[in-house]
Amino acid sequence: MRRVRGRAAQMDSGLLVSPGEIIARAAATVPERPPEEDEAGAKVEVWTPPRGDDDTIVVPPAAPMRRARRRPKDTLRYAWFYASRGAVALVLFGGVIGVPVWLLKTGTLDEAQHEAAATYQKLRQRADLGVSVALDHLTVEGRNRTSREALRGALQVKKGDNLLAADPWAIKRRLEALPWIRVATVERRYPNAMVVTLVERNPIARFRAHGATILVDETGALIKVEPEKEHENLILLSGDGAPGGAAALLKLLEDDPALARRVVSAARLGQRRWDITFEGGAVLRLPDGYEKAAFAKFGEFDRQHGLLARGAVTYDMRLPDRLVIRGTRTAAPAPAPAAPPTKPAASKPPKKTG
Repeated sequence: MRRVRGRAAQMDSGLLVSPGEIIARAAATVPERPPEEDEAGAKVEVWTPPRGDDDTIVVPPAAPMRRARRRPKDTLRYAWFYASRGAVALVLFGGVIGVPVWLLKTGTLDEAQHEAAATYQKLRQRADLGVSVALDHLTVEGRNRTSREALRGALQVKKGDNLLAADPWAIKRRLEALPWIRVATVERRYPNAMVVTLVERNPIARFRAHGATILVDETGALIKVEPEKEHENLILLSGDGAPGGAAALLKLLEDDPALARRVVSAARLGQRRWDITFEGGAVLRLPDGYEKAAFAKFGEFDRQHGLLARGAVTYDMRLPDRLVIRGTRTAAPAPAPAAPPTKPAASKPPKKTG
């Protein structure tokens, strides 16, 4: 009891007491008594906290918590669960994205719509509904190069015809079969109108193959018409793969307009590189892969040294660190001076005889 009173006096005199000290003091108030006995006569041991040298309770450090280990069966079960759900989600996502793209790429939607329209036309004809809508307004937009005769032959419809009997898909196919038309759109606009929108091809070059010359459009497709006088200023292409690379070649020439105006023709070699021919017969052999840098460097050389003024010379720039010149023009031999005209011999005066 003296110890309890002394600790109580110390508690009253202290201003701040730590939680550990409070626990120690509370444990110190437990009276020390001998082990008791339970009803069966067995001794009951009373646990007392360990104390240090200074009569303070020693609390053993708590053992770190260990993460529960999963059994192999549980791991495989969770792996299969997430893998199956992920596969199902991937298949659904691919179907949502891939099916519409596939339908558009293959033209299945267009074919289905065309078949539905054809089926409707057959059913309407069999049922003999007798429905007729007169076509009063026929509008064609975007026609510049296509002739009127070719356009009428592809439309096969005129004012006063039955609008419901006209097949827009058949008209579209006939229009796009014309050489100048790239894309055609045919629409019925009720109550009595039809609108045809055309996107014609734009010739950007001429292509010569098998002795014939035809035009090339901006997509690299061939326009199966003979070039006219207005197309003579277009660059003349030759070689396998030349039409497909025409747009890239023209974009390359646009970097130096002054030099591009002197280009006459270009030959595609191995479907990889170009040989460009200028006015006067000079040929520039461009490399494969860095044509833009080589063409720009040749333009600088021409402005500094007048390379194209030398005539029919071949400039090889296939090596990145040098310019090889072949076939330098030789000076024409000077004409031999004409022999001075010979003076006619003076006639001798006749001798006088007498």
